This record gives sequence, structure tokens and C-alpha cells, in this order.
Amino acid sequence: MIPPATRSAPIQAFVYYTLGVFSFAVVDAATRLLRVDYDLGTWQITFLTRIPPLLVALAVTMQATGSPFRVQTKFFRLHLFRGLLVLITTTTFFAALKYLPLADCIVIAFAAPIFVTALSGPMLKEKVGWRRWSAVMVGFAGVVVAVDPTEGWQGETSLGIGLVFTSAFTYALILLTLRGLSGKEHTHNLLFYSTAFTLVAAAVPGILYWQPIGWQAAGVMLVQGLASAFGQLAMIRAFRFGEASMLAPIEFTGLIWATSFGYLFWADLPTVAVLVGAALIIGANLYIAHREARLAQRRNFPPVPEHASLPE
Repeated sequence: MIPPATRSAPIQAFVYYTLGVFSFAVVDAATRLLRVDYDLGTWQITFLTRIPPLLVALAVTMQATGSPFRVQTKFFRLHLFRGLLVLITTTTFFAALKYLPLADCIVIAFAAPIFVTALSGPMLKEKVGWRRWSAVMVGFAGVVVAVDPTEGWQGETSLGIGLVFTSAFTYALILLTLRGLSGKEHTHNLLFYSTAFTLVAAAVPGILYWQPIGWQAAGVMLVQGLASAFGQLAMIRAFRFGEASMLAPIEFTGLIWATSFGYLFWADLPTVAVLVGAALIIGANLYIAHREARLAQRRNFPPVPEHASLPE
């Protein structure tokens, strides 16, 4: 969704990306508060908390084009498909937060990049070598360890796991569609259409299943929406100063924030199985990111044949 870095400033990139990851951890914690402590519905939360990100999208459009409504596109159908995927990803993850600890949800959601690698062959006809396939297998093994089926899942636990898996899978599809749009579509259009579609689609069920909101819940919802908007802006800034492969490891600091918020608000701590599974998943993701960065470098800078003549 973000164009290549316009200039290299690693420290600024790391700071912005760290702030972005922290902001999205705040979004997840605030959403779980709304779901668990205030018992608000998924659709209502989705509808109300999409308003600040839409304002961000309009602001980015204004900065890029001079008008907040200059969002003409040649890929409207693809944007609708992406919007549907964003809607499913958001609502399933928000729903899962009621049934699973925050850290557990984050660990299972880390499976999304592994899904991307597994699906990039059949969907995008990309060649995935045995090294990355091995990392995919390790990553999925980590997911199995994290969910620990030997514990005998109860109804709500199994529902929560299924919802997070669905969210991770559809998020992977979002990333794959972005690869197809890379270099063809403007960033502000990608931001606007996905956010606007989610807001409009969630409006009807959100209003139909409306529940009264107290002042405390409204405050948490405001924090959630502002954190989401700030997180998007921080990520955009981060990718202006650093490449995705350099910033990828910071993504996994989200588990630290999730564990901290989980313990602070609900006295939840991840089990040993979740931590071991997280280590396997994070290791697999980092290796995949490393391999893809090397392959991208080779594509951009192919090796010079030994017999080639070089200019003096």
C-alpha cells in the first residue's frame, strides 16, 4: 500500500514504524475492552471506529491531489473486492477478541505472511523455493503449537481460533491483491476505498444492532479510532524513510504490547505453548522476509556474467 522509500533515514523509519505497531496494539486492546468489558457488538464497533481512518484517507488524498475527493480509479471492481476482504478481516478479528486473550489473537494473526507465501504460487504464479516452503511448514507448525489442540478446546475458544484464522487468511488475500496493484494505483486510493467500503458496509448492521454507549465506552472508542488513524499515518511515514524488509522485524514487537495490555487489563499471560508457537511463527516470518528481500535484490541487480565486459 505504501510506495518505495523516497529517501533513506533508518532511525526515523524505525521510530515511526514502532509507533505504528504500538498504535495498532492500542486499537486491539481498546477493541477487546469494548467487546469484553462493555459488551458492544462487532458491527457497531466497526462502523464507529472506521470514521477516523476515513478522515485520514481524505487528508492523505487532499495532500496528494489538492482535493479530498479526487479518488478516480481504473480498478473500482478490485477495490470493491479488497473492501470486502478488509471488512471480513476487521469483523472476524474484532469478534475473536471476545473469546481469546489478546496475545493469543496476535500470535495466530502472525500466520498471515505465511499464508501470503503459500498462496503466492497458485495465485500470482510466483516461484516459491524449497527454503521458503520449509519456513511455511515451520510457521504453520508454530500455529498448531500456539493453539495447542491437546488442551481440548471449548466452544468459545474454538470459535475464537476459527475467527482469527479467517482474519489472517483474508488479510493475506489483501496483501496479495496489493501486489497486483503495486505501481499501478495511488496510495490515497487504496486507503480511501478500503476504509469507505468498510464504513458503508458496517453501517446497516451497526445501526440495526445498536446498543447504548456510555461515556466510558465512548472514550475507549475515541481512543481506538484515533489510535487507528495515528497508526496509519505513522506507517505511511515509516515507509517513506525505510524499506519493508528492513522494518519487518519490528512488526513482532506487537506481541510485547499485546502481552502487556492483556496483563494490565485482564491479568492474562500467554501460556508456554503460545510463546513457543510465537517463536516458531516469528522465526519463519523473519526468514521468509529475509529470503524475499534477497530475491528482490537479485531481480533489481542481476549478477554480472563472468565473461561480460565491464566499462573502464
